Parts: sequence; structure tokens; C-alpha cells
Amino acid sequence: MLNYFLKKLKKFALFVLILLMLMILSLIGIFYSSFKFSKKYTEPSKVFEFVEKNKDVGKAKEIYFTIENKKYLEDKNIWAIRIDKNGEVIESFNKPQEVKNKFEISDIVRFTRYYLNDYPVFTFVVGDGVLVLAYPKNSLDKFPFNYYNYDLAKINFFILLISILFFALLVYVFYVYEVKSIFKKLNPLQEAINNVFDDDYKKIQENGELKEISETINLANEKFVRLKKSQSSWLRGISHDIRTPLTKISWGIEGLKTRENLDEIEKIEGQIIKISRIIEDLNLTKSLEDLSDTYFEYRDPISVVRKLIVNSLNENPSKDLIFENSVNKEIKIKMDDHLFYRMLENILNNSIKYGKGKIYINYENLDNNLIISIKNEGSHIEDSVINRLSEENLSDVYTHGMGLFVSKQICNLHKGKMDIENLESGVIVSFNFDIK
Repeated sequence: MLNYFLKKLKKFALFVLILLMLMILSLIGIFYSSFKFSKKYTEPSKVFEFVEKNKDVGKAKEIYFTIENKKYLEDKNIWAIRIDKNGEVIESFNKPQEVKNKFEISDIVRFTRYYLNDYPVFTFVVGDGVLVLAYPKNSLDKFPFNYYNYDLAKINFFILLISILFFALLVYVFYVYEVKSIFKKLNPLQEAINNVFDDDYKKIQENGELKEISETINLANEKFVRLKKSQSSWLRGISHDIRTPLTKISWGIEGLKTRENLDEIEKIEGQIIKISRIIEDLNLTKSLEDLSDTYFEYRDPISVVRKLIVNSLNENPSKDLIFENSVNKEIKIKMDDHLFYRMLENILNNSIKYGKGKIYINYENLDNNLIISIKNEGSHIEDSVINRLSEENLSDVYTHGMGLFVSKQICNLHKGKMDIENLESGVIVSFNFDIK
């Protein structure tokens, strides 16, 4: 399992590394493109050098915007003005109308550092004046120390943002894919683990990256099946080994009965019957583990309940059994008559054996649920025994015999629920079944 997740982690790390490399290469390409694109606008210093070189030096005055310079500036999409020491525009080329013809020194200082009417401008000292080169609006951004292409900056920003988002999306998609892939491979294993102790366990394929885990689960099932068979064989053997001497003892003590030892003999016979019943319950418990409701039929359980009450009254005429039936219509549940009878018989026998006073058997339909309860007055069942029954732990349940556990197994087999509750003056055991 650890090796599998390490492989997945390495695969994910490699994928992220490859994406990072691609992203870095993309950024290098972007910056290279930016560099190439930045050549769209000629550097102001080079423009000035060209204009300075091709100016017309006359006797009276210098003319910067010669025909050659105008053509050059036109090609570069640059307009220009020359300002004298008084702030007057003495020469211009393609000057926009909104740009004034006279500037204060503060204006010159301001646009020298920043913008002139939103045009990025660059100033150069010429004689006792200033030459101003103006680029198109939103073409370059000016800083006190440098400049860059405004449009290109926006493009670069969005490309970088999209690249980061795309990278994050790819990582997320790959992560989701890997998680789904892991769960796709783990789900059959989870299902196999849940069913490893079931009779209908289906062996999972032992291949792929999780081969070792599959082999372990299949091996666990094989060991469980072998253990189950061993338990069944052991139980059958021990039952046979115990029943044979018990039968001989039972036959033998019949010939030893006298008036003087009759009570002692009856006690011994009672213990023999008790041991035989425990063995029978153990065998039944084992049989119930392998039994299903496939052959159950939908029947009305009232006939089974009445039969049990009649038999119990005949066997225990001194006991006060009170049967309360509030159901006046036929009710059907999927059941087996013999097992259903045994389920109720175990509880009723415990009530007769350990209870004192009246025993109440209640049969009712409550919210489309059949509830059969047996309540007796007398001693309680220890909470530890009830808890162990709910945990299907057989230790210490022998105080009330195996009957409680067997009844719970049969109830579960009938898709019902068995509850045990200690009352102030006794115990009530309830069986709850859905009515079809």
C-alpha cells in the first residue's frame, strides 16, 4: 500500500515539475516576444540622434523638422515640438491642437518627468531650448527612471495571469484524475474487505499496483473459510463426544433411582438436559450463521405464537401466562415457522425459569410494525450480558443460557430487531418486524 501511494506521489510530483518547466519555457517565450515587440517603438534617444544628425543648420537659425526628419517621425508615429528658453513653441511637427503653444517652466518640468496631455513625451536639450518627442497615447508608460511599452505590459500581465490559472487548472485536473483513479482501484478492495467474512465473497483479481493488498484480502478470506470449517468440524465432533456419554449417564441413572435419592437424581437429570440444550443451541447457532431467508415464506405469525402459549401452559400449568392481542387482521412477514417458534420459546422459557409472578405476552401492530414482547416480573438480566449480546459476544451469556443469543440470531435472520430492557420490576424482551 505504501509503495502504491509513493508511486502516485512521484507521478504527481513529476507531472507538476513538467508543468513548471513548460510554464517557465512559456514565460521565457513571452519575455522574448516582449523584447521583440518592444522594437515597435524606437528608443527616444535613437530618434533624437537621428533628428539631431539630420537637422538643417542655417545661418539665421537651426531647423530640426526638416523634410527627412518629418518623414522619419511620421514613420515612427511620433509628433514633436521645439521650445525656446521662454517656453514658446518655435517649431513643431504634427502637434495636436490640444497641446498649447506656450509653456511655463513648471509645465516643462512636469511633462519632462511624466506626460504631456496624456502623451508619453521625452525631452532633450537643444541649444538654449528643449526638443520634445511625443509617442502615441497608451503606447509607453513613463517612470522617472525608465519606460516600457504600455500595451505590451497589459498583454504580458494577462498572459502571465492566464498561464498561472492554466497551470493551477492543469494541476487540479490531474489531482482530481489521480484521486478518482485511486478510489477506482480502492473501491473494489473496500468492498472485498467489507465482504471478506461473507459466504458470497467474490475473490478479487490479484494484479496491478495493488496486487499485494488483493492477495492479502483473498488470503484472509481463505483463512476465514478454513477456520469456519474447522469450527464446524470441531463443534460436530465435540457435540458427538459429549452427547454419547450424556446419553449413557441418563440411561444409567434411571436404574439408580430410589425414594431416598429421587431429588438428587432429578437434579442430575436437569443438569444433563441443560448441557444437552447448550450443545443443541451451539449447533443451531453455527447453523444459523450459514442460513439465509431464501426458503422463508410470507405467513401470519399469530398461529406460531398461540401454539407456543398453549404448549407452555400445558408444560407449566402453575405459571400465570397472560396473552394480549390487539391485532384484529391478518399480518404477514417472511418467516420460518420452526425458527420463529424457537426464537420466542427461548425467551419465554427464560421468563418461566427466572421470572416471578405473571408473564405478559403482547402482540400488536404499531405504525406498520409487528411487535411481539414478553415481559416477566423478577430478576434482571445484567447489563454486561445485554451489551455482549448486542456485540454478538458469547462470553458470560450463559447465565440465561444460549437462548438469548440464538433468539437474536433468528430475529436478525427474519430482518427484525430484538431489544432487551430491564424494568423496575422485571425484564421485557421485544421483537420488531416490518409488515409487508
